[in-house]
Amino acid sequence: MASNGRGFWMHQLVEYFIGGGVVMMSAQLQEPTVPAVMGLIILANAAIADGVLSAFKWISRGIHRLIDWLIIVACLVLSFIADIETNGRLVLLGVGLVLGIIVLGTNFAKRGAQSTPSR
Repeated sequence: MASNGRGFWMHQLVEYFIGGGVVMMSAQLQEPTVPAVMGLIILANAAIADGVLSAFKWISRGIHRLIDWLIIVACLVLSFIADIETNGRLVLLGVGLVLGIIVLGTNFAKRGAQSTPSR
């Protein structure tokens, strides 16, 4: 994992905004189920990862990263095969692309433990 890139806290914050936005947007669709479920999955993934903005620290950042890639693939595939209207398809496609860019630019490494000087 690279030492550069955006911090994991920023990654989580963006995921909360994206997930919440997808859930709220899905309320405007005639068939809201698929986008709403994907938004809830994004929110849950951000909430359970081991990070500063986590509600629960149930999974490591490595597992979170794997789930991120599964979400990205699911969004992209569902944007083509799901039986939803065009707006829902475009949202899923956009979310998949944006999350991909975010994951590629995130530093998933934890900060090292601060050692105290010995006397």
